[in-house]
Amino acid sequence: MSATTCPGCTGVMKPLQAGAVELDRCTFCKGLWFDAGELEKVLGKKLSGALGGEIRARMCPHCKVNLHAVTLGEVQVDVCTTCRGVFLDSGELKALNGGQDVRVRTDAQLQDDVMAWLNRLGA
Repeated sequence: MSATTCPGCTGVMKPLQAGAVELDRCTFCKGLWFDAGELEKVLGKKLSGALGGEIRARMCPHCKVNLHAVTLGEVQVDVCTTCRGVFLDSGELKALNGGQDVRVRTDAQLQDDVMAWLNRLGA
Protein backbone atom coordinates (compact mmCIF):
# COMPACT_ATOMS: atom_id res chain seq x y z
CA MET A 1 0.00 0.00 0.00
CA SER A 2 1.38 3.40 -0.94
CA ALA A 3 1.81 6.24 1.53
CA THR A 4 -1.06 8.69 1.87
CA THR A 5 -0.30 12.29 0.90
CA CYS A 6 -1.38 15.04 3.30
CA PRO A 7 -3.93 17.44 1.79
CA GLY A 8 -2.51 20.28 3.90
CA CYS A 9 1.19 20.18 3.07
CA THR A 10 1.68 17.15 0.76
CA GLY A 11 3.76 15.48 3.48
CA VAL A 12 3.50 11.79 4.29
CA MET A 13 0.59 10.63 6.41
CA LYS A 14 1.02 7.63 8.70
CA PRO A 15 -1.68 5.50 10.34
CA LEU A 16 -2.64 6.52 13.87
CA GLN A 17 -4.80 4.27 16.04
CA ALA A 18 -7.42 6.26 17.96
CA GLY A 19 -9.31 3.65 19.93
CA ALA A 20 -11.18 1.51 17.41
CA VAL A 21 -10.60 4.05 14.62
CA GLU A 22 -7.50 4.18 12.42
CA LEU A 23 -6.77 7.74 11.29
CA ASP A 24 -4.04 9.14 9.08
CA ARG A 25 -1.77 11.79 10.62
CA CYS A 26 0.72 13.95 8.75
CA THR A 27 4.24 13.49 10.03
CA PHE A 28 5.06 17.12 9.18
CA CYS A 29 2.08 19.46 9.79
CA LYS A 30 0.21 17.08 12.18
CA GLY A 31 -3.02 17.36 10.14
CA LEU A 32 -5.51 14.49 10.51
CA TRP A 33 -7.51 12.63 7.85
CA PHE A 34 -10.76 10.97 8.93
CA ASP A 35 -12.54 8.55 6.61
CA ALA A 36 -16.34 8.91 6.43
CA GLY A 37 -17.91 8.64 9.90
CA GLU A 38 -14.63 8.43 11.81
CA LEU A 39 -14.67 12.01 13.13
CA GLU A 40 -18.04 11.43 14.79
CA LYS A 41 -16.76 8.19 16.33
CA VAL A 42 -13.68 9.89 17.78
CA LEU A 43 -15.66 12.85 19.13
CA GLY A 44 -18.55 10.68 20.28
CA LYS A 45 -21.16 13.01 18.82
CA LYS A 46 -23.00 13.67 15.58
CA LEU A 47 -21.75 16.63 13.57
CA SER A 48 -23.61 18.61 10.94
CA GLY A 49 -22.09 21.23 8.74
CA ALA A 50 -22.86 23.73 6.05
CA LEU A 51 -21.13 23.18 2.74
CA GLY A 52 -19.50 26.43 1.73
CA GLY A 53 -19.12 27.62 -1.82
CA GLU A 54 -15.35 27.46 -1.60
CA ILE A 55 -13.57 24.67 -3.42
CA ARG A 56 -10.09 24.24 -1.98
CA ALA A 57 -6.82 23.64 -3.76
CA ARG A 58 -6.31 20.77 -1.32
CA MET A 59 -6.92 17.31 -2.75
CA CYS A 60 -8.54 14.24 -1.21
CA PRO A 61 -5.75 11.73 -0.56
CA HIS A 62 -8.01 8.88 -1.73
CA CYS A 63 -10.25 10.25 -4.50
CA LYS A 64 -7.78 12.83 -5.85
CA VAL A 65 -10.53 15.48 -6.15
CA ASN A 66 -10.59 18.97 -4.65
CA LEU A 67 -11.82 19.26 -1.08
CA HIS A 68 -14.67 21.63 -0.18
CA ALA A 69 -14.85 24.06 2.73
CA VAL A 70 -17.42 23.01 5.33
CA THR A 71 -18.21 24.85 8.56
CA LEU A 72 -18.72 22.60 11.59
CA GLY A 73 -19.78 24.82 14.47
CA GLU A 74 -17.28 27.65 14.29
CA VAL A 75 -14.54 25.61 12.62
CA GLN A 76 -13.99 25.50 8.88
CA VAL A 77 -12.73 22.10 7.76
CA ASP A 78 -12.03 20.40 4.44
CA VAL A 79 -14.37 17.66 3.20
CA CYS A 80 -14.33 15.37 0.19
CA THR A 81 -17.82 15.36 -1.33
CA THR A 82 -17.07 12.05 -3.02
CA CYS A 83 -15.90 9.78 -0.15
CA ARG A 84 -17.05 12.08 2.73
CA GLY A 85 -13.57 12.08 4.27
CA VAL A 86 -12.60 15.04 6.47
CA PHE A 87 -9.22 16.75 6.80
CA LEU A 88 -8.45 18.73 9.96
CA ASP A 89 -5.49 21.03 10.35
CA SER A 90 -3.53 20.82 13.58
CA GLY A 91 -5.66 22.15 16.46
CA GLU A 92 -9.02 21.83 14.69
CA LEU A 93 -9.93 18.57 16.44
CA LYS A 94 -9.53 20.28 19.82
CA ALA A 95 -11.57 23.25 18.57
CA LEU A 96 -14.38 20.92 17.43
CA ASN A 97 -14.35 19.43 20.93
CA GLY A 98 -15.10 22.77 22.59
CA GLY A 99 -11.43 23.58 23.21
CA GLN A 100 -10.93 20.40 25.21
CA ASP A 101 -8.34 17.75 24.42
CA VAL A 102 -9.84 14.67 22.83
CA ARG A 103 -9.32 11.60 24.96
CA VAL A 104 -9.53 8.40 23.01
CA ARG A 105 -10.30 5.32 25.04
CA THR A 106 -8.90 2.03 23.89
CA ASP A 107 -10.84 -1.19 24.37
CA ALA A 108 -8.29 -2.25 27.03
CA GLN A 109 -8.86 0.97 29.01
CA LEU A 110 -12.61 0.54 28.77
CA GLN A 111 -12.37 -3.08 29.89
CA ASP A 112 -10.21 -2.07 32.88
CA ASP A 113 -12.76 0.61 33.84
CA VAL A 114 -15.65 -1.85 33.61
CA MET A 115 -13.77 -4.42 35.70
CA ALA A 116 -12.94 -1.79 38.34
CA TRP A 117 -16.59 -0.72 38.47
CA LEU A 118 -17.73 -4.34 38.84
CA ASN A 119 -15.18 -4.89 41.61
CA ARG A 120 -16.49 -1.84 43.48
CA LEU A 121 -19.98 -3.33 43.25
CA GLY A 122 -18.67 -6.59 44.70
CA ALA A 123 -19.47 -8.59 41.58
